[in-house]
Amino acid sequence: MYIGGTDNRGYHHLLWEIVDNSVDEVINGYGAHIQVTLHADHKSVTVVDDGRGIPVDVKKEFKKSALELVLTTLHAGGKFSSTQYQFSGGLHGVGSSVVNALSEELTATVKRDGAEWQQTYKRGKPTSKIAKIGPARGTGTSIFFRPDAEIFGKQGFDAETVRYRLDTKAFLHKGMKITFRDEAAKTTEVFEHAGGIADFLTKLITDRGKAPTVPQVVYVQRDGEQGFRLEAALQWTESPDETLRSYVNGIPTTQGGTHEQGLRSAVVKAVRSFMETANLAPKGVTISAEDIREGIVGVLSIYMQEPQFQGQTKERLGSPEVQAQVDGVVRVALEKFLLENRTAGVAIVERVALAAKAREASRAASQAVSRKTAV
Repeated sequence: MYIGGTDNRGYHHLLWEIVDNSVDEVINGYGAHIQVTLHADHKSVTVVDDGRGIPVDVKKEFKKSALELVLTTLHAGGKFSSTQYQFSGGLHGVGSSVVNALSEELTATVKRDGAEWQQTYKRGKPTSKIAKIGPARGTGTSIFFRPDAEIFGKQGFDAETVRYRLDTKAFLHKGMKITFRDEAAKTTEVFEHAGGIADFLTKLITDRGKAPTVPQVVYVQRDGEQGFRLEAALQWTESPDETLRSYVNGIPTTQGGTHEQGLRSAVVKAVRSFMETANLAPKGVTISAEDIREGIVGVLSIYMQEPQFQGQTKERLGSPEVQAQVDGVVRVALEKFLLENRTAGVAIVERVALAAKAREASRAASQAVSRKTAV
């Protein structure tokens, strides 16, 4: 199943697919505002964008409108609604048609070419013909849907889960505005972050309650060949853990992948290079890759054409070429930062040395206990 299952995670994935299709419009330059309304029962939702609007013209070879094809046919969306996309987060035709099939009702409303069009569906089947319902100013698409209770049971949308997801989307896309309305709570929130992922990094560090090792944020943004785009923000903290949030075309890759591997290797290479260049390599202790990355908090967001994901819900990036691309960009940027901010670099190396000493002390203590137990 494309949504990964019928549990709470799969239930919310329906909403993510519709939202991601709207986000695709924004990140490709066709809109700026997305509105998400969680209705009072928390079992239905409406997503509205100000993009181009899904085409409504009839495709003669199918004898159906492009809208109906997008909402009822797997893989149709790429042909009719997103042919001009450079980057894509949603599954397009796959996502929309699967959401439709798994919804007991869905209403699609489109503003396009000066008119407003609408069509209704039940469990993936049209219950009305596409109809012009009046004139319209502007363009965009509105999708209302209610997941099928026969498939998902008594589940509902969790407002906080939706809120966090939408807020994260706004962090990842500077200039994008997302309005979230919760009818049950009678609240309206607007998510818009001018600082982008640098602001997101600050929020992650604040939420964890561990102070930064140095005040500076390592920030890098690069546009590469064939539409490749990278944005990353890193900061060392006093936390014993490594925290990394990664995204591909705006989609969270919770299982990591080649982009995360590239960032991790870049951090290790850059810090080792700085220690050698500045003659700061700690004496009497062996530095591991884990010691270097301990306490680091990072946000990595890349955009690329035709990413290869592992798993149907796109949680791990498998594109092999990305590792070297991310490694190269981040390593150069971090090396430059450390050389130009020597005081911060020294503090980071001292933090790494402490992590190594703590690790070795812990191992020695564990070995001592093991020997006593053996005796």
